[in-house]
Amino acid sequence: MIVQDVLRQLAEDMKQFAKTETIFGEPIEIQGNTVIPVCKMSIGYGGGGGEAEGTDEKKRGGKGAGAGAGAGVKIEPAALIIAKEGEVSVVGIRAKGSKLEALLEMIPEAIEKLKAKKTKTKEGEE
Repeated sequence: MIVQDVLRQLAEDMKQFAKTETIFGEPIEIQGNTVIPVCKMSIGYGGGGGEAEGTDEKKRGGKGAGAGAGAGVKIEPAALIIAKEGEVSVVGIRAKGSKLEALLEMIPEAIEKLKAKKTKTKEGEE
């Protein structure tokens, strides 16, 4: 019974991380564009325990129980959602040096891709 309680509590605690706010960052205004960072989250947890009665050679007996659990959360940048003048695009983030560095380096590139797409659309209409 102890193991179930520990795992149940651990799962409840992990729910605090698995929120929309964790995956979708706050919108950022950059050069007239709205950029929303998107993260990928991985969660892992496990636990175990047991109960036993024991006796040793000296005829001492006893009961014991124990349980333990552990968890880990990994959050990393995955993409940017860019909105400009009613158009929305999603640009994936490729891993470069540090994750934060990669995120910051992708913003200008993403804006340029959006501008190029808009130019192509206008040229196609003419």
